[in-house]
Amino acid sequence: MEYKKREVTPMPAQDTYILDSLELNLFFLRIMKEHALFLQLNFTPKDKPFADAAQNLRTRLDGLLRRTIAMAKGHISPVVMSSGELFTRYTEEAERQTQYFTGVPVEVSLTVEEYDAGGDAAPPETMLPSADDLNKNAAELTEELLRLKRSVYDNVAACGMFTGLYPLQISHVMREAEEYLSLLEKLRMRRLDLGPEELAAGEAFWNDIMREHAEFIDGSLDPTEKAQKAKAEAFAAEFERLTRQAQAAKNALRGLPDVTGRSLAATRRISDFKAQCAQGILSCGIRSVIIPLLADHVLREANFYLRILKETMG
Repeated sequence: MEYKKREVTPMPAQDTYILDSLELNLFFLRIMKEHALFLQLNFTPKDKPFADAAQNLRTRLDGLLRRTIAMAKGHISPVVMSSGELFTRYTEEAERQTQYFTGVPVEVSLTVEEYDAGGDAAPPETMLPSADDLNKNAAELTEELLRLKRSVYDNVAACGMFTGLYPLQISHVMREAEEYLSLLEKLRMRRLDLGPEELAAGEAFWNDIMREHAEFIDGSLDPTEKAQKAKAEAFAAEFERLTRQAQAAKNALRGLPDVTGRSLAATRRISDFKAQCAQGILSCGIRSVIIPLLADHVLREANFYLRILKETMG
């Protein structure tokens, strides 16, 4: 989703930049480190060097996220803290179960530390250099991760590598990294206000992400989970339509508010659906090949988009 300046109590421009930097990185650094984990878990023993590279990146992303959490303490708004985009009520348990099932350590302590990030205090101006450095480091790590994703995708596309991920899933996480980098660049340029065309493009992007989530869920549920698979298939079709409508709205902006309203309603429903799936997977009530943390991961992305849509609607 394209960046949109929040409508909050006015504060100095650089304070807005600092807060936006903290909130953006809290969300996306967690997403990126989990992408590295999902890659790591899905390589075969033959491709251990790729798994090692993913592990190395994940360790460094963990470190940068820990630094971001420390910077954010007392500054993150109640709206963001309660949105379910940074963590959900399932995140901690999903991390513990993923660690149990895979034997790969997961930094659950980061989630616990993040519970205390909320507060109403505006970031002090003295944090500006730290925010600049944070964004620079986040961009560098994300670019490195994106290069790894592209290498994996190219190898898979050329039938030179097998992974447990769909090729489209690899493309999917590449596009999310590209979106993160685009938002970091907008922050660097202090381009905080978006025009209608950019909002339409952002909705097209995230509607397509929601479509692919639904398709991945459908393809990863056990064939016996017919009711859940039917719901996922219906969501995929709905978000495919919404993606086309958002793309069309870029050239017919008068229709954008209606598209935004429909996207908001659909995203609220798919967030509820993903929460039900996460709860079912964690409680052993849904059969699938979905790792617990992946179920929580896609829920947080829906919640992030949902907050952006709510702010767009005002």
